[in-house]
Amino acid sequence: MNDSSVAAGLGDMVGKPATRAVLSDSLWTGALRRLARNKIAVAGFFVCIVIVIACVCAPLLTKWDYASVDIWSVMERPSSKHILGTDYIGRDLFSRILYGGRVTLKIAFVSTALAAVIGSILGLVAGFSGGRVDFVLSHLIDVLAAIPMFLLIIAIEMAFGWGQGYFMYAMAIAAIPQFARLVRAAVMSVMGCEYIVAARALGVGKAQIVLRHILHNIAPVLITRFTSGFAEALLTCTVMGYLKIGISPPTPEWGAIVNAGKVSMRTSAHLLIIPCVVIIVCVLSVSLFGDGLRDALDPHE
Repeated sequence: MNDSSVAAGLGDMVGKPATRAVLSDSLWTGALRRLARNKIAVAGFFVCIVIVIACVCAPLLTKWDYASVDIWSVMERPSSKHILGTDYIGRDLFSRILYGGRVTLKIAFVSTALAAVIGSILGLVAGFSGGRVDFVLSHLIDVLAAIPMFLLIIAIEMAFGWGQGYFMYAMAIAAIPQFARLVRAAVMSVMGCEYIVAARALGVGKAQIVLRHILHNIAPVLITRFTSGFAEALLTCTVMGYLKIGISPPTPEWGAIVNAGKVSMRTSAHLLIIPCVVIIVCVLSVSLFGDGLRDALDPHE
């Protein structure tokens, strides 16, 4: 067998651009079809989108300011004037939930996005390079994973100031190892495939291998991990707000709203129940969509 035939065989294993484009389109098209058939996942997606849109459009949905105090409307029941009632100092609960959702969703999204970007870079470099680079980065990831998130949050809040939302960076740091380990494992599994070996034999550059082959294959795993990480960040953010480590008042935040509602739990239980229901519905919708997305992107399904 001459060199030309070997090169042709390797070229077939790498695949032509048009062929790879067709395979890529068919993969994502099939995933979208499977996702569309999952009614629970679709419902979770739409519920999450409705909550996000409602929070973004808060000024259009309510005429009340989240910090406006009305001493004549303290702890009112839900009515036409105040859709969800008022809290213990007369602030409109509906407005506070909408504006508080802006803060909570922003912190959860930013922290998850930062963890996904940094963790993916670390995992990609470690899995692709191997050897000493992998050894050093793996130990760095283990060190980050060993740091208790709660202590990291307190340290960052003390260093940069309480109640300003800096704890989201601690949440991001704590979530980096999860993304890094997942991406590293996915990259290492891909590196052993024949088309990667063929690409290297043909002299394809490292950047092209990463962009054309590796990122495409690890994208489904990374996307599903992002949705589950976002749901976890939502819960963590609300817990921090409940413990009064989050945003300083009067700026609302879902966890802080729950904390304020527990004071009047016996006389006005709706002040506690309503924000808890909103948090549960939001986290559950994201989780259900993430589960459906994972099933849709799983090539073995």
